[in-house]
Amino acid sequence: MITLDVLSYLGLEKATSINSNPHNLSTSISEVIAQVSHFNIDAVYFNTDESSNSFPAIFLKKVQNFDKETLLEIADIHKKVWNFKKVLFLYVYSDTQIRIYSCSVKPLVKPKEDLDYEKKLESVEIKTYSFSDHQQLEELNNIFSRIAIDTGIVWTLEEAQFVRDKITLQQRVDKYLVESLVNTAQQLKQQGLELDFIHKIILRSLFLLYLEDRGATDEKLYSQIKKGSKSYFDILNDPKATGQLYERLEEDFNGNIFTIEKDENISIEQLRLIKKCFINGNDNTQQVKLFENWRMFDFSIIQIELLSEIYENFLFKTNPELKKKTGTYYTPPSLVEFILNDKLPNNKIEKNYNVKVLDPSCGSGIFLVESYKRLVKRYENKHQEKLTDFDKLKKLLTENIFGIEINSQAIKVAAFSLYLALVDKLDPKDLWQKKKHRLPNLINNPYDKSLKEQGHNLFCRDTISLNKEIDNIEFDLVVGNPPFGTIDLLESVRAYCDQHGFAKEMVLPFLHKSTNFTPNGEIALIFNTKVLTNTGGTYENFRKWLFQDCYVEKVFNFSILRKAKKSFGGQLFGDATGPISIVFFRKKQPKIPSDKIAYYAPKTFIKSNIIDGLSIDFTDLKYLPREECQNPKSMIWKIAMWGGMYDWGLVKRLLNQQNNVGTYTKENNIKFNVGLQPINKSTEKPIVDNEISLMKFIRPERIQRFYTDESYFSNMNSLLKNRETIKTYLNYYSVETIYDLPPINVFRRITGKNIFPGPMLLAKEGFKNNQLCFSFVPHSVVYNSTILGFKSDNKASLRFLSALLNSRLSTYFLLLISNSWGVERERIKPNEIYKFPIINDKGTFIKLNLLHEKIEHSIKKSALEEDFKEIENQINDIVFGLYNLDLTDKQFIEDFITYTVDLFFKQEKSISLYAVQQEQIIRYGKNISLELNNFLGSKNLFANATVFIISRFSPLMMIKISFDKTPKEVLTSNELLENELKKLDRYLWEEKSSNIYFNKKLNYKTGDDVYIIRQNQRRFWSQSMAIEDASELILEILNKN
Repeated sequence: MITLDVLSYLGLEKATSINSNPHNLSTSISEVIAQVSHFNIDAVYFNTDESSNSFPAIFLKKVQNFDKETLLEIADIHKKVWNFKKVLFLYVYSDTQIRIYSCSVKPLVKPKEDLDYEKKLESVEIKTYSFSDHQQLEELNNIFSRIAIDTGIVWTLEEAQFVRDKITLQQRVDKYLVESLVNTAQQLKQQGLELDFIHKIILRSLFLLYLEDRGATDEKLYSQIKKGSKSYFDILNDPKATGQLYERLEEDFNGNIFTIEKDENISIEQLRLIKKCFINGNDNTQQVKLFENWRMFDFSIIQIELLSEIYENFLFKTNPELKKKTGTYYTPPSLVEFILNDKLPNNKIEKNYNVKVLDPSCGSGIFLVESYKRLVKRYENKHQEKLTDFDKLKKLLTENIFGIEINSQAIKVAAFSLYLALVDKLDPKDLWQKKKHRLPNLINNPYDKSLKEQGHNLFCRDTISLNKEIDNIEFDLVVGNPPFGTIDLLESVRAYCDQHGFAKEMVLPFLHKSTNFTPNGEIALIFNTKVLTNTGGTYENFRKWLFQDCYVEKVFNFSILRKAKKSFGGQLFGDATGPISIVFFRKKQPKIPSDKIAYYAPKTFIKSNIIDGLSIDFTDLKYLPREECQNPKSMIWKIAMWGGMYDWGLVKRLLNQQNNVGTYTKENNIKFNVGLQPINKSTEKPIVDNEISLMKFIRPERIQRFYTDESYFSNMNSLLKNRETIKTYLNYYSVETIYDLPPINVFRRITGKNIFPGPMLLAKEGFKNNQLCFSFVPHSVVYNSTILGFKSDNKASLRFLSALLNSRLSTYFLLLISNSWGVERERIKPNEIYKFPIINDKGTFIKLNLLHEKIEHSIKKSALEEDFKEIENQINDIVFGLYNLDLTDKQFIEDFITYTVDLFFKQEKSISLYAVQQEQIIRYGKNISLELNNFLGSKNLFANATVFIISRFSPLMMIKISFDKTPKEVLTSNELLENELKKLDRYLWEEKSSNIYFNKKLNYKTGDDVYIIRQNQRRFWSQSMAIEDASELILEILNKN
């Protein structure tokens, strides 16, 4: 029998024991250990970031063997960790094997005793590894070691696909409970219950189950209401007893949300649906099969902030019109935690608990709940004891936590969530049985007649209107997720935007008014990224106010997360696909202002770790000049989102050219316009045109790069694409099917009629095979409004434009300046194309025309792009020369297209994420040495690079820069990279409690050597990255001198 110290083998010996002394642990670790201490696990492995925030990553359990009793134990542990939600993996190991379980898969419904339990557990198991199998051990180390977990290699490694298949995030506790609540609400609604009453029943049930699971209710209490009852579920078997329990809840706990209405009636069948929902979930079947003494959901484990998220999600799913109308989306706990870790940290040194917090659009109160919990923790830090006194907890809540919310149902959930947070700090035994705790009335809503008394904390109001009760309070911190959108705006929002000259965007008044709420405090609000990138005076007016009249500390641009796949965690806001950012700012400047604004913009949704929630990978952090950010017309926010400061300088140089497409068209009498639009149901005055109806039409997706032949044309009726448009035309012509339509001759708008006769150059708004698409068309053809056409009888001018605009330089320039691409919609707008700089040299004009004609000839023979790739490369080289771009410029352009653009379009399949090749790392070494030696300019000191032998399973890559008296070629060390990294990691852990695998970006100096450590992905070891890394090292050298 082969045994193994598997924790040491996987590098998990630093995992925190469940029995650790809490006084020796950080706040974030001790809180988790307290929460999971009864899970029957042995240890937790944590990731710790640069700010000492720790996140649980793996649960560990040692067993003697995997007999039936142990398997039952594992199933019970799995159910608990599933309810906990924050961890993806459970490692259970003996002396001879280890089994990895997925904590995101729904737990096993309690089976019969005689079932094959090993077989059952396979549904939640990812894989079993035997210590006697060397091949299995190698895979175990590659995919499940500490290094692999810290670097998130499971998300990108091809061999880890089987792991990703088992990480079913849609089955996690929050998703499944929301689904169950929605299904239950729909079934109750079908049985005649009003939605408001359904919400009340569910809120009461959640509160009662929360109390029961935390030991605040017992058999004695339930039997007083109905003899023989042991739990809430026993009470639910009797409608009369259920009503009595709800009355008792209102009487004993007070609060604004437990009010009993007259004539509340609920049947036994409806109560059974409630019971089923909370015992084993409601999968939308009519069958009610319940197990005695077994429940899927455990409210002693499910965190309060998760209940807020679950309920808010449920609220919007049962009333989708509300979400559409209010522009509100639920806020995931990870984002709340991320913001409050910065603005309201609760580590052991934080002792100020008198912080007035306002969420100006509080929804279900997720920001307020987490803020309250942090203030309680600060109180405990100050007084060095647990806070369990009801009156002090109540005072801390009513004096510091405030919210405004326009939706009356959502604000009740906010009150409910805050009550849970308060009750959570009390001794469960004293909670209901020994004394009555009268919860404070928090809600203030003059229009809610069910409220017996008005509160002074949660105001059901329109935030943007004048509210004397709130406007007179000065807050210390304003945080939240205000509503987005431009449709169905409240009159107050419209008037506010008009008054200040802002765009009609719902979020802008919330951001602006926040400085009135806290003239001397701090603000962190979520907003729509378009606010940073949209052109136009009204958006510029807002940016002028934000960056000139306020002090912005940092901006986090999370737009890329809108593209996240469900298997990678889903979009940050569930089904909201808009681009979001967070701005941290204040009204007044600090005593020592910075001349830079920190700007973080990730380029991929693929995480570089496996922790739950949001963590920062500092490879995407830039420091932008404050002076440039204060220019409301600046494009820096968009350019720095996908490029760096070098790109910013290069684009500025290009923008400063004297001529561009706009001026070139004027000078050469080239006409341009977008195409026509079909009628829709809102068209009041259709335009009839019989000439156009007889012409050929080209659909956008049929346009080819460089040249489009007539064979891609079709008849005018192919203009009709979507169902709504087809339906409108069928109604207009009074026919039944699309085949019955005559050649259509009626349109909503006809622009471009002067272009249609040709010859023309067509510019697609969208992309062709992930490339910009400009096409020379010598024939007459009609096109729609998503295409921009240029017409000239001088075909050479059109070919010249086509060659320039299809070049890599044009791709680089247009994607970086586009306010839509990479932010919200993948398109290039006409006004952006007009900005592309034009340098017209006669010799180059002729060369580009000749090459363009060669491509046309090639396309006529074969439609394959590969057949003219070499000619296209020649065009790119000529264009680079025409614009006087040097080697460094070209390198940044090539790397942007090869890595950044490819990563955007292909994400997890992008070449950017491929492991580095040995020759690439050697080229990087040569380039960084060259840059450093150009700076040193000395005959006595030279930077020399050493590279290491790498494996594609290495999550990190490292290079060593040594400073010597003689220059050397790049040296390849015989040392294995993994061994060198482990040595360095051990040293850093001992010296600084730092973890290089979680940091993933490190310049570490020892003696005359500098180690550069990055993830083993090609995008981090490009030649342009070598230039940037050299600049960073030079800056460090200058600062030290």
